[in-house]
Amino acid sequence: MRAGAFASLVGLALLLAACAPLHRAAPAGQDSMAAECPFPTRYTRVGHGALTLAELQSMAQARLGRLGLEAAWSAPEARAFEDLPEDRERLSALLSVVLPAYERYPRELFARVGLRRLELVQDLRVAGQLRRAMPAVQRDAVAYADIGDPPGAAICEAGIEARIHHELYHLIEARLFGDYYHRDPRWLALNPAGVTYGNGGASAYGGVFHNLGHPRPGFVSRYALYGPEEDKAEVFGWMMTPGYAARVMQWSRDDPVLNAKREFMLALMQTLSQGRMDPAYLDALAHREAP
Repeated sequence: MRAGAFASLVGLALLLAACAPLHRAAPAGQDSMAAECPFPTRYTRVGHGALTLAELQSMAQARLGRLGLEAAWSAPEARAFEDLPEDRERLSALLSVVLPAYERYPRELFARVGLRRLELVQDLRVAGQLRRAMPAVQRDAVAYADIGDPPGAAICEAGIEARIHHELYHLIEARLFGDYYHRDPRWLALNPAGVTYGNGGASAYGGVFHNLGHPRPGFVSRYALYGPEEDKAEVFGWMMTPGYAARVMQWSRDDPVLNAKREFMLALMQTLSQGRMDPAYLDALAHREAP
């Protein structure tokens, strides 16, 4: 990649993180994905209350290592976890969603897109605002963070998983096209004539935002309407998350545009994974009834 293009991607990574729907734009204590949450139960907790920080980190590294990935425990935009009870609890909660999300992929996909590490941190901030995740293509990484949700908050862990996949897709897009905001003519051609997008993810800020599903034909979620890059990442994220994936499949049966977008992503996943993520694999994921 040319130096100028690389520098541009560094800046775009920060802008993209500022635009991603990873905030608390819903009322205080409520997640913007809560209205669409498919599971009343929480994900199985990793090492809950029993392991030291070093033991939690070692467990995470072992599981990610089987995927050909490294765990990094710092990021310039965030705080590292410390060996304190509250930090161990927060890291446990983060790992409980990130690890099973990434274990849905074969390691071939990560090698193909040049993803080398996950940065697992807390209190990730971009322009002073908390974020759950951001792609960091300049570091061959995606950063994921616990942001200290208040006790009793209506947080949808399956929705957090969908965001995990969403941010991975932004890195994939940057690797494939050298641009987080590539306006893929093949994708745009799937929309009916006259369809226009909004002004980007940043315009979701400034009020209460609920990321409702299938708000209009051809779009998997309300956030997908904000830009073609978000449309692609939302289809990818929903297709990769149990509970959400079943809805995409159901809506696609009566929505030819959304079905075309789903088929587009099926073909891309199969190519990137060297055939491992075939339609049968993704159909099985869509029929899972638990995280």
